[in-house]
Amino acid sequence: MLLAKTYSIEKYKLDIPEIYGISQNPDTKDYIIILCGFCENCGEIYINIYCQFCKSCYLIQNFAKWTSGNEKIDELIQEMQLKIEKSSDIIVEWIPYNQFYIIKEISKNNFARLYLAIWKDGSLIYNFNKKKGIYERSSNKEVILKCLNNSQSVINDLLNEVKAYPIKRSEYKYDIPKICGISQNPNTSEYIIVFKDGHYCKNCGKIYTKISLEWCKLCHINGLRQNFVNWTSGNEKIDNFIQKMQLKINNYNDIIVEWIPYNQFNNIKEIGKGGFATVYLAIWKDGPLDYQFDDNKHIRTPNRE
Repeated sequence: MLLAKTYSIEKYKLDIPEIYGISQNPDTKDYIIILCGFCENCGEIYINIYCQFCKSCYLIQNFAKWTSGNEKIDELIQEMQLKIEKSSDIIVEWIPYNQFYIIKEISKNNFARLYLAIWKDGSLIYNFNKKKGIYERSSNKEVILKCLNNSQSVINDLLNEVKAYPIKRSEYKYDIPKICGISQNPNTSEYIIVFKDGHYCKNCGKIYTKISLEWCKLCHINGLRQNFVNWTSGNEKIDNFIQKMQLKINNYNDIIVEWIPYNQFNNIKEIGKGGFATVYLAIWKDGPLDYQFDDNKHIRTPNRE
């Protein structure tokens, strides 16, 4: 009966079967431990008992149904799938290139090209609403394709980059793209790393500075720089000072210092006076630029004191 002690009486332990009691077969006299937490299909312990997630049924038995055509890539994908511990972890897959359509280039450099595309079937997402839970695909989702130049001849570089991306929910970081899988362009033989959309800026192709808000520092700075020609204080030193302040912005919620025409102020009222300056309270008609989470851009807040 020492074996019975290894099971849990606590509900919803992720990886320990729940014990409900002990019985005995009257014919054989064998004792029986009554447990909850084993897959009905294969008899293995659920890797996530609360979700009834069986790694063997969903992943291991599926290994024979796909191949990249490259043994090293197959082994890496299988290795990453076997590391999954929760139904919320990412299932990295081999994705046939014909799964992608409306492919549009958004950026390129000497090492890679980035494309925005639609993944027909989409990634596997665990559906908690089903009676026993099941993986379902979320079809026709935007993804980012990172096509690595000449990657067919430098497989180890490809593998090392893929390994660098976290797949476990506990290891997710806001500023690291979430990987979906690996693919290959049949025309060029170059390999592709597939990412969930929302990590790369669609304007410049760089990783968002703040992924969770889809805020790109580079594009924001470039927008401010392009706007330099649309305003002037009439004083070169002041213009240079304001421009330098704007180019120092590092975060989405940093203050954007501006040249503000005096006719923007209403209800001007003196509230203090000293040896060097007079202080006034006023209403700024257009108001400052504030970052709006819903719109993912800076919008003016009018009539601000």
